[in-house]
Amino acid sequence: MLAYMFATIFSGLAIPLVGPYVDRYGARFFLPLTSVCLAATCVLMSHVQHLSTLYIGLSLLRIFGQGLMCLLGAWLVGEWFEQRRGFAMGVIGIGGALSVATVPIANAWLIENTSWQDTWITHAWVLGLCFVIPPYLLVRNRPESEGLFPDCQFDAPQTLPEEETKYSPHITRDNWERREALRDTTFWKLVLCWASTSLVGTGIVIYQKTIFQSVGVPDNKPYYVLALQACVAIGTCLTAGHLTTRIQARYLMATAMFLLSGAMLLLLTMTTPWMAIVVAILLGTQGGIIRTVGSVVWVNYYGRKNQGAISGSALSLAVIGSALGPLPLAMSSDYLGSTVPALTGFFILPLVAGLLVLTAKPPKRTIVSET
Repeated sequence: MLAYMFATIFSGLAIPLVGPYVDRYGARFFLPLTSVCLAATCVLMSHVQHLSTLYIGLSLLRIFGQGLMCLLGAWLVGEWFEQRRGFAMGVIGIGGALSVATVPIANAWLIENTSWQDTWITHAWVLGLCFVIPPYLLVRNRPESEGLFPDCQFDAPQTLPEEETKYSPHITRDNWERREALRDTTFWKLVLCWASTSLVGTGIVIYQKTIFQSVGVPDNKPYYVLALQACVAIGTCLTAGHLTTRIQARYLMATAMFLLSGAMLLLLTMTTPWMAIVVAILLGTQGGIIRTVGSVVWVNYYGRKNQGAISGSALSLAVIGSALGPLPLAMSSDYLGSTVPALTGFFILPLVAGLLVLTAKPPKRTIVSET
């Protein structure tokens, strides 16, 4: 647990340093490089024998996997799409949800039939074959360099219409600097939603077996609950992506937070095993919304030019939140003899985040002086 927390915090602190370079050199350069580094890290993990090597390996996995890979996918969507950005991110969200549903099961099968060392080597081969040469050959950083415009249009996009109502979606063509975004209160309200999801979600995933067993869920069933959650997220991603073109992000983010809070309330009060299915449905719906809306909101609100730097800063706080997620549950279980106090905090945090994000109006840019 300590190694996981150290590695995740370290990666969270490193991501904002890389974001500006993604804006400068693009995903075509960083995708193959990140894949090579991630494959090399998998090879390193297959040879772990000492605690120090475990710390290093986990840190690199978090930086290149959860950090850069997620950042690069969202960055490409932000560059190539505008009006269809939400739908495109929904498609990517389906891939993420599918991986949650299938990769743990595949890993368990590989470990059982080979070994944990060979499982890491298998991952390294998959990364080397599928994510190094193909991205370099197929990926292009921006549509303008190919004679196109966002949404694969051949003609320059028309001026965006003025916002019709307070519910209408917001897509800016201004290009904010990172320092400007960090001074904007809307940025921090949105980040709180992302960080709350990471903190609560990671804590629940790690402690779900303990929590569900307390109401009679069999030992092997929590993994099926996680798979159900991922399947629900698959169906939610495209719907959430579609809604981003019709509803302001703050209302969708608030909905996600209230669903997360509701799921925590169920965990606090459930008395029968079947209620775990309802929890999985709520968490899957919430995950599909936040995976889609929470990825496009940065480029929609703060523009394309510095989206890697801005979204990288937001992602870093979400990653740090995931590092801290298991800690309240561990301390609550060890020192208070129950996970109820921690789950109560997990119920309150997204509720507060949801109420706050309702006040997060689309930002209006004011130029920051260079002096």
